[in-house]
Amino acid sequence: MSLIQTKMIPPRLPSGYVRRLALLSQLDERRSRSVTVVTAPAGFGKTTLLAEWREGAWKKKHPVAWLSLDEEDDDPQQFGAYLVAAFSRTSESIAQQAQQLLDNDAATPIRTVISVLLNGIAAYGRSVFLVLDDVDRLTTGSVLAIVSRLLRYAPENMHVLLGARGEPSLTLGQLRTPEKLMRIGVDDLRFSTDDARAFFAQAATVPLDQSSIELLNQATEGWVTGLQLVSLAVGQIGDAAKIANNLAGSCSGIDHYLNDTVLAHLPPVMLKFLLYTSILERLTAPVCDAIMGGEGGSGEKLEWLERHSVFIQPLDQTRNWYRCHVLLSDALRRRLVHQMPQKVSVLHQRACQWFAGARLWPQAVTHALAAGEFEQAAQWVENCAMEMLERGDPYTLLDWIDKLPPDVLQRRLRLRLAKAWALALSLQTTRAMREIDAVVEELSRGHRDDGDMKAEAAGAEISAIRALIASNNDDSERALELVHAAEASTAPSAQWVKCQVQAAQVFGLMYRGEFGQIRRLWNVANDRVEYRQGSTYSDMFLDAMYGLAALLHGELTEARQIFEETFERAENVLGASSTGATWLAGCLASIYYECNDLPQARKIVAGRATLALDAAPLGALVQHTLSVSRLMCRSGETDSALAVLEGSRQVAITRRLPRLRVACDAEIVKLLLNEGNVVQARQIARELSLSLPKMWEGRTGAALETWTSYCLVRARVLIAENLADRAVIFLTLLVDKLGAMGWRCSEAIVSLLLSRAFEQCNASDDALAALDHALQVGEATGMINSFVDEGPPMRALLQRFRRSLGSVSTSQMAYVDRLLAAFDDLDNVPPASAEPVQAVTTSPDVLSARELEIVRYVARGLSNKEIGRSLKLAPETVKWHLKNIFEKLNVGSRIEAVQSVLGSRGWRTPCDHLAGR
Repeated sequence: MSLIQTKMIPPRLPSGYVRRLALLSQLDERRSRSVTVVTAPAGFGKTTLLAEWREGAWKKKHPVAWLSLDEEDDDPQQFGAYLVAAFSRTSESIAQQAQQLLDNDAATPIRTVISVLLNGIAAYGRSVFLVLDDVDRLTTGSVLAIVSRLLRYAPENMHVLLGARGEPSLTLGQLRTPEKLMRIGVDDLRFSTDDARAFFAQAATVPLDQSSIELLNQATEGWVTGLQLVSLAVGQIGDAAKIANNLAGSCSGIDHYLNDTVLAHLPPVMLKFLLYTSILERLTAPVCDAIMGGEGGSGEKLEWLERHSVFIQPLDQTRNWYRCHVLLSDALRRRLVHQMPQKVSVLHQRACQWFAGARLWPQAVTHALAAGEFEQAAQWVENCAMEMLERGDPYTLLDWIDKLPPDVLQRRLRLRLAKAWALALSLQTTRAMREIDAVVEELSRGHRDDGDMKAEAAGAEISAIRALIASNNDDSERALELVHAAEASTAPSAQWVKCQVQAAQVFGLMYRGEFGQIRRLWNVANDRVEYRQGSTYSDMFLDAMYGLAALLHGELTEARQIFEETFERAENVLGASSTGATWLAGCLASIYYECNDLPQARKIVAGRATLALDAAPLGALVQHTLSVSRLMCRSGETDSALAVLEGSRQVAITRRLPRLRVACDAEIVKLLLNEGNVVQARQIARELSLSLPKMWEGRTGAALETWTSYCLVRARVLIAENLADRAVIFLTLLVDKLGAMGWRCSEAIVSLLLSRAFEQCNASDDALAALDHALQVGEATGMINSFVDEGPPMRALLQRFRRSLGSVSTSQMAYVDRLLAAFDDLDNVPPASAEPVQAVTTSPDVLSARELEIVRYVARGLSNKEIGRSLKLAPETVKWHLKNIFEKLNVGSRIEAVQSVLGSRGWRTPCDHLAGR
């Protein structure tokens, strides 16, 4: 995205400005994580004050990021891009990772980019400042959420200054304690008599005595712009009393007064120039020339206006960009609409053409819409759409499309398909399917403009999008059907579309157990030079899908190689903190953990939890969640592990992903039973049994993985209740089914549980036979920690199995010895110290004692019903409390609430544990 650099540069201080030493001193009195709000109507000098303060801070070598906002920035992608760029200008090291994400991995949600930026600020160590001027121009919920997140999670060394004409649409009272929130208002900014005297000493062309200055300052009520107008009138009228009388009501009649004092004295050519260019937020000679119809000389006109103090000021040292005072700009726009209404659309049209030529697309689309050139705006968005999708940038594209009138979008098949792609790629599957269904219905009725896409090409692409949606919804069988439909078409398609189709194909095949076919596809793909050198988001997504297939099949060595190579490519191309690198890291961590390479597993997932929850596709999110929770358990951090599992469980509920939800439930049950909490584990199993068997038993495809997790939950609870004989029946059937599918790691894990069930039933021979089967699979695949995580009962079984082997050296004996050594290593690792959660304290105006108690239970992974039972509250009451907690903490999930409370008091959060902080 091209950016206007001067938006990130504070305006030059006007010549002869009056220094506000007391206010500057007040701005310097800051505390850690402070927020200062400077609020006043236009013309009271708030921007000049902030610019002067910024200049002083800059001279002291403090990094100060500046961003002047306008209506176009009320867009999450654009606001985020400007925010990161503003920090990049002040210090490359602060925003390096965030900028890399924006440049290379546009698929990353902007809220995650902000999180990475905040990490960069925290790592900088020294005080860092951000000035957001005209922040009241931000009104949309999505942008305000970003600003709130920025303020809520600001590190201790970050200080924010907000300039606004009115109260910003931010819940500032919830973001800071009173001592960290400072306000400077209109009464603070009004000029005193001494300020006015200093001003007139430099600005007035006619000397004024003390009484005249007092009279004029009183008439303007200390309004700086009013005094500027007075200084212009003094030379013409000379009578302070008369000027004071004329100023009565000037704040409400500013258009009239500006006309009499400023505009009426301009040469006609300059007045015309100001009127025509008033449609712009910022002025530069080339765009002004375009708006003036090629008259030329705009650079000289801008310089003339600056020399004659016509409320215009340069924005950069080279005087390439200027900005009119907001009062003059607003007055000129009203006058333009009143005097030349027919000209307004023509001027916007000229502006949009210039911005399009400069590839400043947000401004081009904005002016095209203002000009009523809806088709032109749509065409520009359409021209960019496929390129943006190819580089994995769905969010910006959706923001642009949302600005178009619905009836214009309705007529453009290419653009509607691009919108469906963008929705599917950003995991908004419900909206994507709704869009595709509407397109299909209209195509079936023949509602399509001539000259649009060919019907066959449109049909193939619709099938490809639906295949992606089916994959995101974990419907492997449907995905495979749609892949066949897409491949049946002879219409040409882009390479990135082919990658998406093939990824859906691999997804469908691996859940049919057709790993031979996947191997053939992989070999063919690797023979293509362009594929092996592929560095696009789609290329890496396809590689990851091959890696997941290898992992499911138990080819851990091959899966590790695929993920390591793709992860390195993702870090180099997309950035270390990118979405792609994050979900690849989660898959790699699961392999490292299984192979008992715990330091490497911890290193690769450190600090990636938020991004994984926000943007990881289902398969990667399952692997990431289980890896992180297991690593925490190995460190003795069971509460943090449960919080991570509960966070992913909530994502699963929100995104309607049963496979993720049941996988989390299975892991939670295992942890609860390890702690002897049979009651809570039984409750989870009971709740699952009310719905899952009716929906998932006997289903094929990805549903089998969900069913496997459910069977593990049932079996573990039955074994804990000494009812293992009931578990033996369905575990035996499940082992055979998984073996037939070729899901070897799952087959080994179920065999381990089956051996424990047989052991409890006193069927020792059957127990050793089931363990022998698990060992054969485990040795072939390289599994370690799936055995170790079964705890002391598995260790005892392995020791008995080892004795049965005698002293004859075999590869199986060596493998069993490796497993037993891993148990010994576990014994020698002291658990990490963990302070009790109930020790958390916080200000009573943030969370109540009851709310803190609920957060404590959330951290342990309890559901609303379980919290209600523990606290003797109705589930709806717990839900109500959680809603209040989310609002007070400005968070959107249970895990964020836990991290916010734990982190706010110096507690180590799940991410901190893994990073070793």
